[in-house]
Amino acid sequence: MGSVNVGHTDTLTIQQLDQNGNPMLTPVPYTAAPAWTDAPSDPSVDTFVAAADGSSALLTALAPGTDTVSVTASAVVNGNTVSFSASVLVTISAAPQVLTSISIVENIQ
Repeated sequence: MGSVNVGHTDTLTIQQLDQNGNPMLTPVPYTAAPAWTDAPSDPSVDTFVAAADGSSALLTALAPGTDTVSVTASAVVNGNTVSFSASVLVTISAAPQVLTSISIVENIQ
């Protein structure tokens, strides 16, 4: 689940994970460009544009509300074409931002 404030953009990308939940060291090519969709609670809540190659999408928060972003992609795994999908709920708030904590972000390669 993601939370953004009105006026922010949210860049969404696909991350391939292995059987242990770790990022793939060697990504598996998709059989076609991944397909993105979004379902805002109200069409005026955000704009949503997927990259032409399907590798990412950009959500621009316009008004308070929620949006569910989904992506579907297919790849050949062990000789079989397998379809994968993921979704995330994005909550858009009009409240001003207030610093409440810091975190350490790991980037496992």
